Amino acid sequence: MTILRDFPFILHGGDWNPDQWLPRHPEIIDRDFELMDRAGCNTFSLGIFSWGQIEVEEGVFDFSWLDSIMDRCAEHGKRIFLATPSAARPGWMGQRYPETGVVRADGSRAPWMSRQSACLNDPVYRAGTARMDEKLAERYHNHPALAGWHISNEYSTVCRCGRCVEKFHAFLKKRYGSLENLNDCYWSAFWGHRFTDWGQVCPEDPALDIARLDWMRFVTENILDFFRMEIAAVRRYSDKPLSTNMMGTFGPLNYWAVAGECDFIGDDCYPDWYIGDVEREAARFSFLHDMHYTMLDKPFLLFETCPGIPNYHPYTKLRRPNEFVREMHLALGHGADGTMYFQWRKGRGNAEKIHGAVVGHDGSDQTLVFKTVAEYGARLNKIAEIVDSRRSQEAAVLFDWEALWALNTTSGFGGDSVKQYEKTVDLHYRALWKHNVDLAVIDSMCEFGNYKLIVAPMLFLLRNGVAERLKAFVRGGGTLVMTYLSAYVDENNACFLGGNPGGKELRELFGVWSEDIDGLEPQVKQSFDYNGIRHEVRDYAEYLHAEGADVLAVYNSEFYAGSPALTSNRFGKGKAVYIGARTGLEFLTGFYGDLLAECGISPVLSGIPESFAVSRRIGKDETEYYFLLNLTPEEQRFPLPFPMEDLWNGTGEITELLLPPSGSTVLKRRNG
Repeated sequence: MTILRDFPFILHGGDWNPDQWLPRHPEIIDRDFELMDRAGCNTFSLGIFSWGQIEVEEGVFDFSWLDSIMDRCAEHGKRIFLATPSAARPGWMGQRYPETGVVRADGSRAPWMSRQSACLNDPVYRAGTARMDEKLAERYHNHPALAGWHISNEYSTVCRCGRCVEKFHAFLKKRYGSLENLNDCYWSAFWGHRFTDWGQVCPEDPALDIARLDWMRFVTENILDFFRMEIAAVRRYSDKPLSTNMMGTFGPLNYWAVAGECDFIGDDCYPDWYIGDVEREAARFSFLHDMHYTMLDKPFLLFETCPGIPNYHPYTKLRRPNEFVREMHLALGHGADGTMYFQWRKGRGNAEKIHGAVVGHDGSDQTLVFKTVAEYGARLNKIAEIVDSRRSQEAAVLFDWEALWALNTTSGFGGDSVKQYEKTVDLHYRALWKHNVDLAVIDSMCEFGNYKLIVAPMLFLLRNGVAERLKAFVRGGGTLVMTYLSAYVDENNACFLGGNPGGKELRELFGVWSEDIDGLEPQVKQSFDYNGIRHEVRDYAEYLHAEGADVLAVYNSEFYAGSPALTSNRFGKGKAVYIGARTGLEFLTGFYGDLLAECGISPVLSGIPESFAVSRRIGKDETEYYFLLNLTPEEQRFPLPFPMEDLWNGTGEITELLLPPSGSTVLKRRNG
C-alpha cells in the first residue's frame, strides 16, 4: 500500500524548477541542495513544465541539464517524481503548429500562451507528447533517483474544435448505440430536436440538458484517454508508481474516473485560515483528504500545498505561528503519507513569482517560512511509523460529479448561487465531522456495504442500478440519509415517472412522496421544530406526504404547515431518513449526533472539546495514532481519556494535552 516501495518515510519536498535557473545561475542549484537537507526534504517533483527546455527544437533533445540534476539528486538521497511535461507545449510547437491550440466555445482558437491550452486530440500534440514521455521513461527508468511519475499537471483541457466535437459524437454513438435510442433518451421531440444524424447533437444547445451533461461526461473521458496514452508511453519502460495531481472537487473533471488509472492519489490543496473560517476550512480540507484516501482505500500524497502565501488568495495573509504544521497534521491524520509544496523556490518572474515557497527571493535559510518548514521536516522521522497505516471509516458522505453536472445543467430550482450542491455536501460533512468520527467520502458507484451510515445530500441524479443498491444497503441494516432535490432524474437527466424521490423504487424506500419543492424567497420565514428547538429553513422546502414513514418534524408556516419536513422509514433491517428542507449547521450537527449514536458510531476520542479536531490512523499491529488540532487562536488544555505517548513533541507518555494557539500534535496508543 505504500506510495513508494521500500521507502518507509513520510515524503517531504515539493515542485522544483532548476531549469528556470540554468545555465546562468548554477550556484542556485548548489544552494538548493544545501537547503533541501536543512529543510528535511527528501522528495521532489521535477520537470513539470520543462518540455521546451528538453526538446529545444522539434526532434532536437538536450537532456544534459536533467541528467546532471537527476545524478545529483541520487548523490544527495533525493527521490524524484519525474513529470511528463505535457501541460505546456514548447514555443516551437505553438508557432509551427498553431492548430495544436484549443478552440474555445465561441469558435476562436487559443494562441500559444498558457498551460493546458493544447487540443488533446490534435495529432501533432499527441505524437509529440508520446514521444517526449517515452524518451523520458527510456532514459530514466532505471535511474536511482527515480521514485515515480507525475503525469502532466492539473489536467483541465476543454476544446471544441471539429476533431473534438467529432470524437464527442463517437462517444455518443458508443454510449447510446443507435439514433433511435439516442432520440428516446434525449427526449428529442422537445422543440423539434429529433436527430437524423449524430452530428446534429450540439453540446452548447441550451434546450438540451442531457447534451450538456453528456459533454461533461465526454470531457472526463477525453482527458482520461489522453492520460491513458501518457501512462502507456511511460509504461513501455517503467513500472514505477504514477499519478497526476487532482484539484479537490474541480467541477469539469470527474476524479473518481481518474483515480482508477492512478497507483496512488495526488492532490493540490490551498486552504486559507482567515479569522472566523478556521473550522470551516478544516472541515472542507478534511472532506477532500477523506475523499482522496477513500478513492483507492490507501494513503495519498499531498502533491501541492503552500508553505507561505498563495498568490491568488483574496487576502495574502501571513501564516500565524503553528498554522502551517497544523495544516500538515490535518492531511497526515486523514491519510496522507507525504506533504509536498508548490513551490520549493520562488521564481524571479512572471505569474507565480509572488506565490509562496520554502525558499524566498533572498535565498536564505533565515526566513520564518523556511525555519517553520525545516522544523517540521526535522520532526517527521519521529512519526515515520505512521506510513502505510490505515483508516477505519464506518460513516460516509456521498459526493457525485454526475449529480453536480445534472443539477447545474438543469434549468430550474434557481441559479447556481442557490443550488449550491458542493456547499451543501460540505455542510453535511462538516456536521458529521464536528463529532470527530472517521469519515469516508464516496461516490454513487462505490461499494455501500462497508458503512453503517451513508449521507447523500442532493443526489439529484441516480445512475443505473444505484436505487437498487441503496435499497439493498438499507435492507441489510444500513442507515441512509437523503435530502431535498435528491433522485429527481435518471442518468439521462430525465425525470422519474411515478413521483419523487426516485419513482416507485425510492418512494417505497423512504416511505415518502415529494409532491413539489418550494423555492423560498429570502423574506419568507419557514421553520420546523426538532427536539424542542426551532430550526430555520432557507432556499428549499419540499412539499412532502408521508407514505408509511414516521414524521419527525413538520413545517411551521405557509399553506403546507403541518406537512412533513423530516421523516424516517424502517426498511428491512435498516432505515431511510429524508430531510425535506435546507437547514443550517446547528440542526444538522445535533441531528447527526443522534444518528451516529443510534448507528453505534463512536468518536475516535471521547469528550473532545469543540475547539479541537481529531483524526485517527491505525497501524498493522493495531497501534492507534491520533492527530489533535487546536482550531482556536488561544491555548487549549484537554484531559486525555487514556494515557498516550506524544510522538511529535517527544515528551513521552501524557495524560493531559496542552496545545498552543493553532497548535497540533501526534499521539500514539499502543494496542492493549
